[in-house]
Amino acid sequence: MDRYSPLRKYSEEGKLVPTLKFLVEGAGLGKEGAAVAITRWPKVPCFSVKNTIAPTVRFLAVEVGLGREGAAKVITKFPSVLGLSVDDNLAPKVRYLAEDLGLGRDGAAKVVTRFPNVLGISVDDNLAPKVRYLEEELGLGKAGAVKVIIGCPPVLGYSVENNIAPKVRFLAEEVGVGREGAADIILACPTLLGVSIDRMLRPKLRFASDNLPDADAANMIRDLATYSLARRLEPRVRLLQRHGQAGRLAASSMGRFTNETFCENVGITMEEYDAEFAACVREHAQKHPGPEAAAGGGGGGAGAGEIDE
Repeated sequence: MDRYSPLRKYSEEGKLVPTLKFLVEGAGLGKEGAAVAITRWPKVPCFSVKNTIAPTVRFLAVEVGLGREGAAKVITKFPSVLGLSVDDNLAPKVRYLAEDLGLGRDGAAKVVTRFPNVLGISVDDNLAPKVRYLEEELGLGKAGAVKVIIGCPPVLGYSVENNIAPKVRFLAEEVGVGREGAADIILACPTLLGVSIDRMLRPKLRFASDNLPDADAANMIRDLATYSLARRLEPRVRLLQRHGQAGRLAASSMGRFTNETFCENVGITMEEYDAEFAACVREHAQKHPGPEAAAGGGGGGAGAGEIDE
């Protein structure tokens, strides 16, 4: 059975059209948003508009405080939210974020907006243990844990065992900052928890050791963790070296500069930058097939703060 079989079934039963009409008009998704939601989760029409879908839309818009437009965006990103009970599932999750975690109504709304999948994650089995790890084992305390969650809401969906704890070990042992130093780096750059050790962090550490010997490893990881190596850092280091300006710019400046500003500082043309950029992406694709290799693209490079996962 293919994934669209439910749509054909609901269409034959007369459920598809009323559901689409409500999503387009009542929920404010518009035709495109409704199509995206139903394509992503074809089971939407199996739920009652009156008893399930409409109350969920109202809860997101009014109780969570997202407004009609914000609720529509959440539904488009995470359409299975329409199958979750308000009383048994959604309300307890939002209450946990706002009250137990201490984010307040506005903070909870921001987390839901940026990471709608949080509404489908168990509090007892997943959210609470993860928060305890940040507070107690990593030693951030409640205020620190909240700062990390606000800075990187998807952390609530990461596995402690497979994602968060390995990042802490990498920082503590390979970067060499110890557990407290790892906590400080994560507190300063929560999005670091969303990047790959093997594809991004370890190669960056090695690259910095080979090409930026004066750069402090901890600062470099903190400042440059979310910048692409092949699409941003490596072409800039190579261009600086070629033009006799190695070491002239701090590692953090190299990452933050736009392409145009970097070229102005080095005194090169965008054409030369684009050529070096393309060469680095091509070489990286040959050595490390993966997300960065697939990204390709023209001279724009990775945007500031882009995560290559």
